[in-house]
Amino acid sequence: MSIELAYGEVSAIDYLSCRIRVRLDDRDGLQTYWLNIPQRNTQGTKRRPLMPELGEQVAVLLDADGVDGVYLGGIYSTAEPPPVADEDTDFVRFSDGTVSMYDRKAGVMGLECVGALIVKCGRNITVEASEPLVVKAPSATLDILQVTLNGDLQVNGGIEATGTVMDMSGNSNNHKH
Repeated sequence: MSIELAYGEVSAIDYLSCRIRVRLDDRDGLQTYWLNIPQRNTQGTKRRPLMPELGEQVAVLLDADGVDGVYLGGIYSTAEPPPVADEDTDFVRFSDGTVSMYDRKAGVMGLECVGALIVKCGRNITVEASEPLVVKAPSATLDILQVTLNGDLQVNGGIEATGTVMDMSGNSNNHKH
């Protein structure tokens, strides 16, 4: 069986069967049959299929007829260069603009969400930092039944309270001298 490497543009996508069709411009726009897309996991551990996008430049292995084969992957070019060319940086930019990045040389991980970020956990969540932790937002709401603070509390601004405010000696906010 003869196989050959070819390059083309994704012309159709079938997400349910994880297949694509590719237009081969160097073969007068010939369109391949539906080509399978190899995946990292398909049994116990399953992931969302890694699918190319319509119009993406790709490499394929084709049979002797030049229309059946398998998808190998997307191809960067001078017209469409990689977003990051640093060997120490793992980078994903989603089509909506959300970015996930890890720079192993600097030891920095970043996540820039265009929309919301939701973290759910069936057990506890622990955040540890060896340097100060900074949270910036126009406001914050803690919907927690009880908060225990171990350490000193410094407030730079006013405090409004609803309910009873007691110190360790039992003095309340209603205490008068």
